[in-house]
Amino acid sequence: MPKKIQIAYSLHTLNAISTVLAVVVMALSLWLRYEWDFKHYVYELEAQQVLWTGPYILIAASSLTMATSILGSWATVIEDCQLISLFALASAMSIVLGMAGLAYTLNHGIFHSDLTPWLEERFWVLFHEMDYNERSARILRIIQEDMECCGPSDWKDYQTFNKVLPDECRSPVTGNIAGGSCAEEFALWMEPRTGWLSGIALLLVVIQMGSIFISLWLRKLILLERSKDNRPYRLVVESAKHVQYPFSTQTCDSKSNNSLKYVRVAALFAPVGFI
Repeated sequence: MPKKIQIAYSLHTLNAISTVLAVVVMALSLWLRYEWDFKHYVYELEAQQVLWTGPYILIAASSLTMATSILGSWATVIEDCQLISLFALASAMSIVLGMAGLAYTLNHGIFHSDLTPWLEERFWVLFHEMDYNERSARILRIIQEDMECCGPSDWKDYQTFNKVLPDECRSPVTGNIAGGSCAEEFALWMEPRTGWLSGIALLLVVIQMGSIFISLWLRKLILLERSKDNRPYRLVVESAKHVQYPFSTQTCDSKSNNSLKYVRVAALFAPVGFI
């Protein structure tokens, strides 16, 4: 059946694309988890739950996607309807995980999200602790220097609370004071990383939706083909319709219902009489 073969090849193609995208999503998630500078920021800001929950969910979703892609390809090759149904169910679970992961990542990883107010609150804590806590002062200085920002809101925070403006708030080239908020600058620094990760994860989810639709379509065609090839009762009746009776030029179609019953009974016990 050419149509079935074309659908099978389409499903193989989507499974291959899903596998590649799943590998990319997993690689980006692992990079966000283990990249040294980012990991240092996360530990110092105590932001493990905020910044790593989304990548963890996407790692689980991409792992499930790779497994289901292999299952879907194998089920397509052997034309096993039960495995195709299992593939569709596992793909649906992967879609749910992927949507949850990218939604959490976007909600806690870009500028216009819950990340900015959380960072502002966290930087205020570090700002007030920097006078007596060396760890808080160190991480605040590092972020101000790396992000080229100054203060939780802006450089006037130091003036408002009568604190000495640190050298990290000034540009090493021009000596000008950085005017950006550290919370906003850090969120803007995060946005390209989490944005790309969420975008690729969303593309993967869309392709998986297409894979589910095509797999169910293929399953329907396989069942239809098998139902046409395996019709024992209908074959007996249809063959009986073309039996010619002695002294008559009519077929079983013109006989009464009783005659058709006799043909069915004879066809049923024909193997017994042959034995």
